[in-house]
Amino acid sequence: MAVLYPSQEWCDEWKSAINANPLIKELGRKWGVGFNGNLLFEIQAGDGLENTTYVFMEAAAGQCTECTIVQDVAGSDYGFYVTGKYVDFKEVVKGNKGFMEGVVKGVFKIKGDTLRLMRNAKFVRAVADSISSVDARYLGE
Repeated sequence: MAVLYPSQEWCDEWKSAINANPLIKELGRKWGVGFNGNLLFEIQAGDGLENTTYVFMEAAAGQCTECTIVQDVAGSDYGFYVTGKYVDFKEVVKGNKGFMEGVVKGVFKIKGDTLRLMRNAKFVRAVADSISSVDARYLGE
């Protein structure tokens, strides 16, 4: 059964998809080790999403230990802050567009050590690609 994107159910499914993927585990073995690899995604309202939504992902050593919808971003311990429009994130979740391509083209803005992010592009791409494995339904459709 499809889960609503974005929602806590969707976050739970994405966390499971990440942790079940041996490629992510291998490529991410050094991610978040000695630095904060946690990500906070700001999904900006529009295209059916009424309010800006924040997804916090705690990731280290090839594992996702937490993926949650958060209300208070000030309380989130993140190393990377990613912003983008719902319509653009939705295309990544559907598997129609690549996340790293969106970063390079400026569709998604990132605050954090972008050089470290680019050096770990294969890992980041594998995590982003795991999103499309979640059976999701979308607002505004």
